[in-house]
Amino acid sequence: MQNSAQKISACLIVYNEEKIIRRCLESIKGLVDEIIVVHDGECKDKTLEIAKEYTDKVFVRPHAGISTLHFVFCFNQAIGDWILLMDADEYLEEKDFSLIREKISNQNEVNRFIFNWEMWDGGKAINCKGIQKACLFKKSAMHFVEIPHAMGEVDGKTEKLEIFLRHRPLYNNVSSETYKRKRAMWVPLHATYFFPELVQYECFNATPDKWIAHAKKIRKHILFYLVVNPLKDFLGQIKNGLWVSWTGWRLCFYNYIYYFSLYWHVCQIEKKLKKTR
Repeated sequence: MQNSAQKISACLIVYNEEKIIRRCLESIKGLVDEIIVVHDGECKDKTLEIAKEYTDKVFVRPHAGISTLHFVFCFNQAIGDWILLMDADEYLEEKDFSLIREKISNQNEVNRFIFNWEMWDGGKAINCKGIQKACLFKKSAMHFVEIPHAMGEVDGKTEKLEIFLRHRPLYNNVSSETYKRKRAMWVPLHATYFFPELVQYECFNATPDKWIAHAKKIRKHILFYLVVNPLKDFLGQIKNGLWVSWTGWRLCFYNYIYYFSLYWHVCQIEKKLKKTR
C-alpha cells in the first residue's frame, strides 16, 4: 500500500491451507502494509513456506480448533492503524482497493467496515442480502475478548461498503454435513467459555468482566435462553435479508441449531459443576 498515512495490517489465521493461501495473499499484497499469518497448531503441508514468501510475520501457535482464539495474539503483532481480518479461503479484488483506501483515509467516526460476503456450494458462489462480514476495523477502536465466534466491540460508527470479500473454500460451505462437522467441533469448546473457572480469557483493549456477567446471566436463566435466544437469532437473520433465498433459510436454520446446541451444552456443564461445588 502506498501514499496513505493510514496503514493496514492483514491478519490471517490458517490451518493447512497450501492449496488456497497463495490466492488470498496475492489478492491483498498490493493493499496492505503488512501481513501476519498465524497457524493453528502444527503445520502438515507447505502453508508456512508459501506464507513466508509474502511476510516474515509467520507464527505457529498451539492448536485451538477455531480461529477466534488466536485473534488477540494476532492483533498484538499488528503495527497498522487498521486491521483487515481474513481467512485463507477468502480474497479481495483489486478494483476495490481505491474505495478501501479512500474510506480509511477519511478522518471521521467510522471505525469498522462491513463487506458483502458469500457462501460457496462447491460449484458456485451464493450471494444474498444479509450475508456479510465485518472484517476491516481501526485497531485502536477495537475491544475484544477472546471467545469463540466473538466479533468484538468497536468505538464509533460502522459502515457497510459495496465491496465483496470473496469466499471460495475447497468444500461445500452450505451443506448439512459441513455444518454438522463444524458444530460438533465448536460447540463443546464454545460452551466452556461461559464458565470463568474453566478457561482463561485473552483480551485486547478490554477486560472480560462484561462477558463474565453476561455468561452468568445466561447460566442463571439457561432454560429461557435455550428456548428463546436461538429463535430470536433465527428471526433476526431472516429480517436482515436471508429470507430472499432458500440458502438463506438454510443458513438461519443451521444457526438456530448451533445456538440451541450451545445452550444445551452450557446447561449440561452447569449441572456437572453443581455436583462438584
